[in-house]
Amino acid sequence: AKSDHPPADRLYDVSPEEARDRFPALGDVPSAIYYENAGRVDGTAVQNALLRAGATHGLETVHDSVERITETRGAVTGIVTESGSYETSAVVIAGGAWSSAFGEQLNARVPVEPQRGQLIHLDLHDTNTSIWPILTTYGGYYFVPWPDNRVAVGATRETGSGFAPRTTAAGVREVLQEALRVAPGLAEAAIDGIDVGLRPLSADGLPVIGPVPSVDGAYLATGHGPTGLQLGPYTGKIVADMLLGKNVDTDASAFSPARFV
Repeated sequence: AKSDHPPADRLYDVSPEEARDRFPALGDVPSAIYYENAGRVDGTAVQNALLRAGATHGLETVHDSVERITETRGAVTGIVTESGSYETSAVVIAGGAWSSAFGEQLNARVPVEPQRGQLIHLDLHDTNTSIWPILTTYGGYYFVPWPDNRVAVGATRETGSGFAPRTTAAGVREVLQEALRVAPGLAEAAIDGIDVGLRPLSADGLPVIGPVPSVDGAYLATGHGPTGLQLGPYTGKIVADMLLGKNVDTDASAFSPARFV
């Protein structure tokens, strides 16, 4: 029978010594679990790959700012942008932390707010980090090694931050403090850069995926919080199948916008 759990030989306890052998910057840890099937994802590379794949299937990409969604008798008829208008019977709102901007227009509650995240890139000079595994902690922090002698450490989860995508002294201190607490071997690394982003955090912490009950043809794909990179591509498939009337393989009822009505 198919199992949702990793095979026992792919997920197992390792000693503190083996953990440090795999991630040399690691400090003293009481225990660790190793999973050899995990992988790192470059968000920009994934985005570019999806756009290229879409273009080969006839996708037209327009860079514009949507001002409003038009609807007649409770059904979507199009969108109006800064540079023009488009007729359509279906629209997907995938505006990240800004998705709630269309809630009032659609007479629907879209309880998504920005949650700031700050991530620091550490340059380990001549240290080969390409064979280091990803490291996660019980506190939700992660260390992602990259082949260019770099480890990305983050990220803060600043609920209530508002639309303020900027670094803060407190956020930088939090990331560095956690990084050096878990992996003191990173102390001599250089700060290569700091990324800041706004996650779309929903009121109950779950994604918001599916049709808007108040307007036919309006769909939401947002609210993923810190898991958008992992869940975003599959969310796109689910919503595309929904609006095309195809059979949806996954039961997404728990994520329906209707739960907020």
